Amino acid sequence: MQRLIIFLSLLPILLAVILRKFNADRVLHSLKEKRLAKPAEEVSRRMLDSVSQSQVEIKTPARRWSAAPDHGKEWLVLPPGVASGVSASSHGKAALQVGLYLLSLREPKMLARRQWAIRFGHVFPVFTTVVMAFALVVRAVPAVWVLAIIMASCALAACAQFLTITAERRAADLACVVLEKKRIFPRLSDEEAVVSATRAWSWRSCLPGILSRLAP
Repeated sequence: MQRLIIFLSLLPILLAVILRKFNADRVLHSLKEKRLAKPAEEVSRRMLDSVSQSQVEIKTPARRWSAAPDHGKEWLVLPPGVASGVSASSHGKAALQVGLYLLSLREPKMLARRQWAIRFGHVFPVFTTVVMAFALVVRAVPAVWVLAIIMASCALAACAQFLTITAERRAADLACVVLEKKRIFPRLSDEEAVVSATRAWSWRSCLPGILSRLAP
């Protein structure tokens, strides 16, 4: 029974790794040398201004919990490294953040479910691991069951990511529409690179919480 649980738990985790590798990491790696003239924060501001959202504040906190909200009423967050970055990857991440903010205005319930899934993916596997580690120390649960339960918690978190990743994909679509329709970049090659990076970033969060940190 324990081996069956471990095997079944591996399936969504492996699927998440494969999707991230092919749809996100591969694309972002190919764009790592692409440099643009302006920092990502400035381009994000242009995107917001172009859709009549000039009142939105762009925050760049030095430290924050990775599962904390990326946006709120008239504000959004860019990591400092992304805000000052000039790579196509940084611009893609910033564009996705703008897309998520725009999605919060159009479909708040969809984005709320996504934010719940992200928090669940960070908290639930870690909580389960701590509880199972304690159970293992006091010998309340056999080691193989500890492994099976931890794997199952990671699998549940991965499933939560899959069921809500549509929000990230929708946000990427919104961001790409703004980039293309408003001609944010004067050069077509820059626009195409950032559009590709934006769509790639929307796939990176298919791995839950701690697993995304462990992935290279």
